[in-house]
Amino acid sequence: MVALWCVAMPAPFLSAASRRPKPHPSPALNARLDEILSLSDASRGFWGIEVGELPSGRILFSRDAQHLFHPASNMKLFTTAAALEKLGPDFVFRTTVESESAPDAQGRVKNLYLVGKGDPSFCEGISSPLLNPGEAKNGSCPTLQKLAEQIRARRVLEITGALVADDSYFLWEPYNHGWAAEDLLWGYGATVSALALNANALQLRIKPGLKVGDRAQIWLEPLADYYQVNNSLETSGAGSERRLRVERDLDSMRIDIWGQIPLDAGETTERVAIARPPQLVGELFRQALEDAGIAVRGGVEVHYVTRLEAAIATPPPLQLSPRVVLAEHDSQPLREIVKATNKESRNLFAEMLLRTLGREVKHRGGLEDGLEVLSEFAQQVGVARGETVFADGSGLSRDDLVTPEAFVKLLIHMASGQAFDLFLDTLPVAGVDGTLAGRFKGTRLEGRIHAKTGTLEQVNALSGYMDLPSGKRLVFSIMGNSHPLKEQQGAATLDQIALAVYDWFARRKR
Repeated sequence: MVALWCVAMPAPFLSAASRRPKPHPSPALNARLDEILSLSDASRGFWGIEVGELPSGRILFSRDAQHLFHPASNMKLFTTAAALEKLGPDFVFRTTVESESAPDAQGRVKNLYLVGKGDPSFCEGISSPLLNPGEAKNGSCPTLQKLAEQIRARRVLEITGALVADDSYFLWEPYNHGWAAEDLLWGYGATVSALALNANALQLRIKPGLKVGDRAQIWLEPLADYYQVNNSLETSGAGSERRLRVERDLDSMRIDIWGQIPLDAGETTERVAIARPPQLVGELFRQALEDAGIAVRGGVEVHYVTRLEAAIATPPPLQLSPRVVLAEHDSQPLREIVKATNKESRNLFAEMLLRTLGREVKHRGGLEDGLEVLSEFAQQVGVARGETVFADGSGLSRDDLVTPEAFVKLLIHMASGQAFDLFLDTLPVAGVDGTLAGRFKGTRLEGRIHAKTGTLEQVNALSGYMDLPSGKRLVFSIMGNSHPLKEQQGAATLDQIALAVYDWFARRKR
């Protein structure tokens, strides 16, 4: 298991958040929470809650907040906060196209390198309304086309050697420890790479056939023929049960789909992971080059470095002639990438941010390097030894563990920093947008919570900021684990807890 514990700093360097006195007990609030949990099987699980006030950082309420919980996507709070502080909100991801030398008099270069630098939004559009609308539709990527046009403007007419998709900015560790095998099929568990395309996922669209007994209509977007689709999904009678099964073996290029879909069912859309993103980006770039009138004589090659290769590698010889940059593409500023990560809870974005932290801070682009940066950051905000176990950047790993107390320390720290307004703007708003758009609508908390959601089987979490009618702002973390509730039931229970916390502190005289 790849997991790093945050190391405690010597006492003189601990933040005020880690030296706080214990809150006064609140029997009435605890009784109300017990009542909420007793209304369902939520009481069979474990729930941790902590509430603090700003700007003092004083802890107002704590219930089992020192216990470790699986954070689910609340893990993204640590990853995105570290990215904003360590990289800066104006950091950009620069994808370049390079060659060993400038084109000769006939417009020829030998090898051409498409060098990925960890841009999670590269050729990204159909999956995110926040970034690059219109990208990657109909099997094309305007960004790749623009790069090809830049190269043509440099009078390049022919690539005599290979087109290299250079993925070596990150170590080649496409799958994280603690991710379930079934996660790897879907877009939320997409392969992690330095060269990404459309968030490394495709849309799988499914509709019933024209009549009972027909095969269902199934197609992929934006690349219809990327996978071989084995369609055994039958159209069943109107009103019948929907039974849909989708499988793809690890690294296989075939998707098997079977079961039945009712004749009166609407269209179903799922996101499936791209098996080999750098190879696909290279192939699409080759097509873009040829469309721009640039001949590519060699094949597409992928350059990546495994963890083993990095561990045993000797220092490379000095490069006497640095490669020539022929074209480049800059992402939107990091603050926009972080906003998409948190608002939409984008796992791949968080994983690429984590590895970028490793590359930029530790000069190594591996998972462990990113986790090391994350642990050091947690230490800097006052998180003590044993309060966190970090295994990935997104919270999809079942090995992640964080206390509610640690999240409150992080949130207090961010509230005192220069980037707080930017950080707050990245969080979903209750009843308004992101993953909270459909929650708290029509309640007294609508618009009053900026917080990150977290959801997995038997896991519900919500951590962020809560604004009281008095103008006072609270920080809070609510985490539920190991309960038998379905996703919506778990979210409803958590929302009732949040409302109870709000009502309790809204009534109190400050």
